[in-house]
Amino acid sequence: MNGSVRVLQVDPELGLRVPPDRIASARQTLVAPLLALERGCWEVPPATRGQLGFLLLDGVLGRAAILAGTTSTELLGAGDVLEAAQLGRDERLVRLHLHWQVVEPVRLAVLDAAFAQRLDDWPQVTSALLERALRRSARATVHQALLQLSPVETRLLLLLWCLAERWGRVTREGIALRLPLSHRLLGQLVGCQRASVTTALQRVAASGRARRRDDGTWVLCGTPPDELEQLHWQPREALSPERARLPPRPARVRG
Repeated sequence: MNGSVRVLQVDPELGLRVPPDRIASARQTLVAPLLALERGCWEVPPATRGQLGFLLLDGVLGRAAILAGTTSTELLGAGDVLEAAQLGRDERLVRLHLHWQVVEPVRLAVLDAAFAQRLDDWPQVTSALLERALRRSARATVHQALLQLSPVETRLLLLLWCLAERWGRVTREGIALRLPLSHRLLGQLVGCQRASVTTALQRVAASGRARRRDDGTWVLCGTPPDELEQLHWQPREALSPERARLPPRPARVRG
């Protein structure tokens, strides 16, 4: 452990429903052990009796589910709740192995049994934590729908927009998304092989809808595709001269 943290000071949204005359007491009371992790694999410690799980305070954590030799990854960020029941091994008939990867250095509040006991006096915070879990479930539903799209280029473009909604920054060039997204990780996020990702990213870049800077930052141009838009992934050379001149020539996609 790395000391302790006053949860409502680091994550004030959790205390928005606490009456104003009690918020100072809530901030003082709701203290949890702090766990800091650097990039790399995370061996999740066994959950202790009464532990609720973890609250991700900052950073990016990858949760990879390995089923029948295939890996599907979910990215988690600040505000996400990792329930204790989801951290260990899955002992159902169909075996599922979970692997945790620290993509960007993270800090976690350990919602242990002592924190859970103190939480009894603050039902407003309990409700907010439950809503966090429901938000994550809603994002998982969007991700599942994304995996049904074809071709891979469409999946990748919409994935980048979904990630940018959470981690992107508005710039004069477009929405900048600075996450260390290797082709292997992108493949796990969209359900395809690394080689297919490399080819698809080249077509996405050639379309002018997104480009990758030399520092690895993705820049998304225009607006996200809507549910009625049919995307056409033509090479730039196949476009008419008028359309080919519209977007700037993208930077070369790097692995």
